[in-house]
Amino acid sequence: MIRIYISGVNTEIGKTAFSALLAKHFLEQGKTVTYVKPVQTGSPPDDDSAYVREHSGLGMDRAYCLLTGKEPAAPMFVFEQFPFYGLVEKINAVQDTDVLLVESAGGLLVPLCRRWMNHDIARKCGLDVALVVPNRLGCINDALLNIHYLKTTGLNLYGLAMNEHFADDPMPAERNRDYLAEVEPGCIRYVFGNGWLNAVGADKD
Repeated sequence: MIRIYISGVNTEIGKTAFSALLAKHFLEQGKTVTYVKPVQTGSPPDDDSAYVREHSGLGMDRAYCLLTGKEPAAPMFVFEQFPFYGLVEKINAVQDTDVLLVESAGGLLVPLCRRWMNHDIARKCGLDVALVVPNRLGCINDALLNIHYLKTTGLNLYGLAMNEHFADDPMPAERNRDYLAEVEPGCIRYVFGNGWLNAVGADKD
């Protein structure tokens, strides 16, 4: 099974859009896909699993959220007691699928509670980390900091997904991609934008 934890280098940078596009990408390859959002804050109106269903074609039994909270904030500030082990158990129970996509609520170091952070879900569930990177000024620093954190804490980088929606000019956007590919060879796995995704890494069609 392909097991991917979709995180990002910041907030509001396209994790859910990428999740939907990646789910559709694998479906088009003939694979079965399951998308899980462990925790959704700001709900309602935010509903990432509904977005993924609408834009990928997954049904409700294949794209769903496990825990919701109303305030749009880090989970630590939303839930009095965060059911970390319960969520991990439910994620690890997913077996009847070729691809498991788990989308984080924010970046790797967003606190779920006093003890656990987002990256702990990836660790406890044995998920490789896909990092969504908005291709804009500052993205090199953000991407390399996240990659460094993964390397130093023993988490595996599945690849970067460069979001070209944020690229105001193709020339600096290309420079950003080229530099990241130079200093971290093979790190860029996907390039995507509004409604499209190109696989440039190991699962390129």
